[in-house]
Amino acid sequence: MPGAAVSQNHWTIYLLVPGGSVQLNMKTNINASISRGIFEVREHAYEQSNSAVRYFDLPAAQGVLVDYVEREIRSQRWDQYNMNENGVGCRWWILTVMRGLGQKNYVNPSKVESELVPALEYNYSRNLTPIKLEMKQGTFC
Repeated sequence: MPGAAVSQNHWTIYLLVPGGSVQLNMKTNINASISRGIFEVREHAYEQSNSAVRYFDLPAAQGVLVDYVEREIRSQRWDQYNMNENGVGCRWWILTVMRGLGQKNYVNPSKVESELVPALEYNYSRNLTPIKLEMKQGTFC
């Protein structure tokens, strides 16, 4: 298909706030010999990244603030994550965090299971049909 290329997907969380978003991201360490992921919290002046191939909207419960979500991630030690031996594992991190936020009722847990979990099973690319892809797990420290 012209203009199509398989994406090297990276999953991340964007919390929408007035005037933009806050990104909660577990990324691979640039040093390939270090498996520990790097947890980043970044403010952006946009709601949706222009590099996003797909996005999935799971609204936060009324009154949930960015600070609550970040504190939950840190208190559960989800910010301490080792990618697998190939430097991947972001979908497992997203799944763990979003299920945990669902258990806390920061997001609707049934939407996590019915909308996000099935979506995490695929690799998404521009101009291509999604490809089923085994989820690789990292480990929490």
